[in-house]
Amino acid sequence: MLGVGPEEIILIALLALLVLGPERLPKVMRDMGRIVGDLRRTSDELRDEFLNADKLLEARPSSSAAAPASAPAPATVESTSSGPPGESAFDREMREARERLKGN
Repeated sequence: MLGVGPEEIILIALLALLVLGPERLPKVMRDMGRIVGDLRRTSDELRDEFLNADKLLEARPSSSAAAPASAPAPATVESTSSGPPGESAFDREMREARERLKGN
């Protein structure tokens, strides 16, 4: 637990009691518990999303293969010539995303 032993936890609790007082300490601890719970929930959701990202990526090509052949070509094909000569694919995609956001 981040190298914090029981003695340090007791010391922190006593300092919190002295600083906050017995009236405010329960409310602050309740709020801290809610914050920690929200952070854990968010962390679990993000971890699940990252672990399942490969399944989502595998599902996309199969759905696009079922699409008709007359589907429009992606916008990245036509805008590659308008970028700087040494632009990487990532930089190009970021630039195009910014341009789309400015257009909306």
